[in-house]
Parts: sequence; C-alpha cells; structure tokens
Amino acid sequence: MKLGIIGQPQSGKTTIFNAAAGKQEAVGDYSQASHRAVIKVPDERVDKLAELVSPKKITYAEIEFLDAPGFTGKGKQSGGSEINPELKLMDALTMVIDVFSADAEPERAIGNLIDEMMLSDLTVVENNIEKKTKKLKGTGDKSAEKEIALLKRCREALENEQPLIDVDFGNDEEKLLRGYTFLSQKPLLIILNIKEDDIANSDEILSQFAGRVSTGKRELAVMCGQIEMELASMDPDDRDEFMADLGISSPAVETVIQKSYRLLGLISFLTVGTPEVRAWTIPVNTIAQRAAGVIHSDIEKGFIRAEVTSYDDYLEYKTTAALKAAGRTRLEGKEYIVQDGDIMLFRFNV
Repeated sequence: MKLGIIGQPQSGKTTIFNAAAGKQEAVGDYSQASHRAVIKVPDERVDKLAELVSPKKITYAEIEFLDAPGFTGKGKQSGGSEINPELKLMDALTMVIDVFSADAEPERAIGNLIDEMMLSDLTVVENNIEKKTKKLKGTGDKSAEKEIALLKRCREALENEQPLIDVDFGNDEEKLLRGYTFLSQKPLLIILNIKEDDIANSDEILSQFAGRVSTGKRELAVMCGQIEMELASMDPDDRDEFMADLGISSPAVETVIQKSYRLLGLISFLTVGTPEVRAWTIPVNTIAQRAAGVIHSDIEKGFIRAEVTSYDDYLEYKTTAALKAAGRTRLEGKEYIVQDGDIMLFRFNV
C-alpha cells in the first residue's frame, strides 16, 4: 500500500509523517521538502503465530509513506501550481488539516486542497481532450471517440466542483481512466491535526466533520501530530504509560493503517510455517485462487484447493496436526471468498 501525505504549508503534514513512519525529519515551513519511508504494518496475529511455530523469518505487510510538497492551500487561486507527480502513483492520499492554530479554518482548508487536486486533474483532462481530438481529426481513427466523450464527462464534473471519486463510472470507464491516475479520484483520509489541549475532545471534533465521511471514498481521523511524533520516539513501556495519561487509545501509525485499510477495502490473510510466518494484503472479496496469485502467479495458475484455518482455532489448537485431528481445517475451492485473518495453505500443480 502506498499513501501520499499532503497538506498546506504549516499544517503539520511532516509531523504526521514522522509520527506514522517513526522518523525525525525537520518540521516547519519546508513545503518543498519530500520524504519517504516504508514501514512494517504492526499485526498482533503475526506475532502470536510466530511464537507458536518459531519461524526462521517473520514478514509483515508494508506501507510506503510519501510526504509530498506542492500544495499551496490557496484552492482555486493556486494557479494550478506544480504538484509532486509521484502522488499520482499512490493508492490513497492522507490530507493533514490544521485544527490546532489560532487562525485555523479547517473546512476551508479541506475545500481548498480538494480544489487544487481538481485543478490538477482538469489540466490533464483538457490537454488530453485536445490531443486526442487532433489525432481523431488527423487520422480519422474513431477508436478514441469513446475516451474523448469520457474525458469530457470528467471535465464537466470538475468544472462543477465535483471530485472524480464522486462520479459513478462503469467498469469499462474505470479501466479507460486508470492510466490517468487522477488525484481527485483517489480515496482520501483526512487527518484533523489538533492541539494537545483538545485531545480529550477528539470525538466531539470528529463529529463536527462527520459529513465528510463516505465509504470507500473519504475517512476521518483526529490526532495531535506533535504529541504523536513524541510518542513515536519513546520507549514502548514509557509510550504506553504516556498514552494512557493522555487518553490516546492507539498510536498514530495504527490509526492511519486501520483507517487506510478500511478506506481502500483491504484485509490480510496469513501463511504459517517454520520457514516463514507472513501477512499478505488483498482486497475484500478476493477469491482463493486470486489470493494465491499474490504469493506467486504459478500458484494461481495451478490452483487445486486451499486449506483454510481460522486464526482463533490456530491459537487454540496450536499445531497443524491438532487442528486436522479436531476437524478445524477445511478445504475450499477457487471461488472461496478469503476472510480477514484466514490462515491459508494453497495446494497447486504446475
């Protein structure tokens, strides 16, 4: 999973990056600085399974964070400023909003940043409409007509201040648009960056922006970036005690991961053995044969069946032999819908 962190200058986006990635990048008005980190996704299930089988290797799922410059926070007055092109490669965007400063205007800030994304997309749309229309006139090749019509529909939505993620596209249309990697078509996690004194009011602040939430499109989180950055650098025992004193239920990285997985509709299945215990990330409603392909394409092609065990059963019975003796391991075919936390063993023949 790749997450791009954006925000207007002084919103605390690098502070949030440091908190989520466990880094110590300089914070302040460094709007042109770009930072990157790859982190392991904490997963208690992987830890407990590893305790049972003592594998040679433990592999967690990973998330790549990109703290990217380029947004001005000026909205339509930004003049279509240059936005880091790497953001187009991200699976989702994390928008950090200043709710801590005395002159903070969070609703306006959210609107302005979305406007900048739409302006960037509109430039791409208009350029491609022009280019493809010229090609159509010059060659008479009508294969581009459908794509031009779709781009014009995108232009209309953007000119009417509608982010592309809110436009209902069909499956074929989605495929045509995929290569454009539009910013306003990406799922968005909005992080409300509050001051320490407001931590106790987090739920109330969250409720004020609840109208922004839309399943699979936009999620909300509230955190104090400054405190979270300090927590990320502390010894685990001290951190737990400090979090309890402040009333923080989970550190920033766990909140961002949980919200991002839900936003993108992702789950994890697990593989267990003495060579390796590993978490694999897949979309919700993935069938067993496709899940096998996440491990290796040959396993998907030669799929025969999957041996599936629930995580809770594995913890209770502890060994493969005990699980099979108790009838707690079942055989599933290629169309089985993999569930979060399923422990999978794929049988295949190539």
